Amino acid sequence: MLRKRIALILALPLAASGCSLFEREEEDLDFDAYADELTDMYNEGVRLDMELTAAEARIVQDCLERQGFTVHSPDEFAYFGLAERETFLDEGPYETFLPTVEEARLRGVFQWVNLDGAETIEDGVPWAAYQESMAAQGMSDTPPEGVGTGEFFELSPEEMYAWYVAYGGETWAEYQQGYLVGIDASKTDASGEQVYVNPPPGGCELEMIEAVYGEPDEQDNAEESFNDWVWRPEQPGGDWEAMNERYTERTEDAEAPLLDCLDERGFGGWEFHNGHLAVHDYLFESGEGQHPYHSYEDEGGAWPDPPEDVPDESDTQAWLDFEREQTLVLAECGDESGYRDAAVHAWQQAQLRYYLDIEDDVYAWQEEMRGYLATAQEVIGE
Repeated sequence: MLRKRIALILALPLAASGCSLFEREEEDLDFDAYADELTDMYNEGVRLDMELTAAEARIVQDCLERQGFTVHSPDEFAYFGLAERETFLDEGPYETFLPTVEEARLRGVFQWVNLDGAETIEDGVPWAAYQESMAAQGMSDTPPEGVGTGEFFELSPEEMYAWYVAYGGETWAEYQQGYLVGIDASKTDASGEQVYVNPPPGGCELEMIEAVYGEPDEQDNAEESFNDWVWRPEQPGGDWEAMNERYTERTEDAEAPLLDCLDERGFGGWEFHNGHLAVHDYLFESGEGQHPYHSYEDEGGAWPDPPEDVPDESDTQAWLDFEREQTLVLAECGDESGYRDAAVHAWQQAQLRYYLDIEDDVYAWQEEMRGYLATAQEVIGE
């Protein structure tokens, strides 16, 4: 496959006296020239991840059934990975707060989805739009087909515990599911604080790991006090922070026209923070929902004071209508000010460079995954 490379943009010396430097503005890449290739690369990674996950589950399930276990826990086989999608592009930062005019009229910005009755409001049409949005982002939360059923939880505690022992080994089962049979395997430190222990995999899971990968690898977990056990190669990732900075820099000049439009429409008081308007915080502060649907640890910026006349706390329909009304102004100003066009273009360019920077590493990872998948399929065929 042809590998398209990017020429580096070098910092050039100023013509004036001294040694100070400036960086030239990045030249645009041809989005259409790369889009199909990167989308195929993205979806191939998703496919390999899903197929290998399903193969692992099949090996573990076969191991369990050889020991007489025919009903399996769906929780241990749940797949929370990604799904294939029509474009390699991830959801743009602007999409969380700036719907299109059509989207604003139909579903706002999804702050309402956690309200009581959200699934059934207006015959479920807005909820269907929410589900479609999740699917477009490539979200999946279903276990491999035919693996695990709710019947498992109808077993006795002793039967379930025996399954867990067979699945992950005695030590793992004691720590994770010991409560089922009255086992307390928790540990405390010198001060009496509970210490979480992450036992190594055992049982049928270990049998699968040894058959496909060789052995599990213990790795330090920098964010936790315990170590992780890994066996599958991690998918390569790039510099997400640099990508976001590139996006923000490219949209800065378009922010003021959007804010001016909102002010002229009587919806002023907004302030950008890292390329983001805290629309969900505004809706939450107005009284919609128990928390902002989208929020960030370093959330900043400013938003208007909530209106005094807001819907009743329990009126989901009224809150959806309120959200639609508020976000429609944002959507229209996004178009009129040119902010939407600038944000779409900036995100395309930022994502292009992010994925092209890791392209070779991703292809190498995919080759490694194909090797493990072939091994897993051989194990299944035995």
